[in-house]
Amino acid sequence: MPDAPAFAALPAVPRSTGEVITDAVDALRRSFLVVFSFCVPFCAVDLLLREVTQHLLLRVSAQLADAGSPDWALLSTVASSFLAAVGAGLGSFVVQQLLSTGVMGVGERLAAGQPVSVGDALRRAVDRGATVVLTGVLFLLGALFVPAITAAVPIGAGVVVAVAAEQPLLVLPAAVLGALLALAGVIVVTLRWSLYAAVAVTEGRSGFAALRRSAALTAPRGLPFSETPRFRLSVLFLIGLALASTLQRGFLVPRLAIAAVTGWSFADGALPGLAALPVWFMVPLGLLEVATNAAVLPFSAFLLCFFALDLRVRFEGYDLGRTLSPAP
Repeated sequence: MPDAPAFAALPAVPRSTGEVITDAVDALRRSFLVVFSFCVPFCAVDLLLREVTQHLLLRVSAQLADAGSPDWALLSTVASSFLAAVGAGLGSFVVQQLLSTGVMGVGERLAAGQPVSVGDALRRAVDRGATVVLTGVLFLLGALFVPAITAAVPIGAGVVVAVAAEQPLLVLPAAVLGALLALAGVIVVTLRWSLYAAVAVTEGRSGFAALRRSAALTAPRGLPFSETPRFRLSVLFLIGLALASTLQRGFLVPRLAIAAVTGWSFADGALPGLAALPVWFMVPLGLLEVATNAAVLPFSAFLLCFFALDLRVRFEGYDLGRTLSPAP
């Protein structure tokens, strides 16, 4: 298996946001063969699960569109297809969490100046994967529950006022306010808890303990706004989002082109999945997408790993060169 030799540990001094980004780029460069070899099978399974999810959701849409009067048989068929789509989507989430766990394990070893190998990434994925997945589910539930609650209050009040005043249009401003509050809730939850994976990997915490630890690491601490951990984290997220969105749009172009050539119907509002494309186009496009994801996606995991380590160095005097993953 490919491996990478040991490099000097990151200096045990606070790093600026730009230095964290530089560290992530350097880590990806010097351990590229290791993380690429580790990520390829995960990216292949993830692509397959995402394609299955899209196929099942399109089937649900077609079943509902072609249905006459609903009956129990139709509802059962639609429900089974939808639940299968949800299962495939959750499977994709699990695969992504395992990928991040292994890459962050590599990042932790690089930060401590230790050699890395594919075996190290696999061992960390096995050791901490279940912890990261469990905590990730809690994070998703929080990211759904908090915005829903914040949006429900103004929308519910708007409905009551609209009914009492017999003015249905009064619901619109309440809906807009609810949507804005829901967006704010998503941002707050994300910036408080999104270091859960890095905490689980580098500190061994799990569940609510990992979420609380993430919130503690990203606390404002009375710093100027531009120096707070959550503002810096938002910058890192924007960089990762820009990279991911550019990557996704790049793979939409060939699908759009082949869809136009083959006369694909866009009535369902979706581009064709890989399985709907000609074999001569499906295979190279799938391989290219897997290889590109395996080469690029580790960058975001490195960013979060190094940022979490920097917060520990900055606020707690953590020594990157000491034994990895000390007990919490």
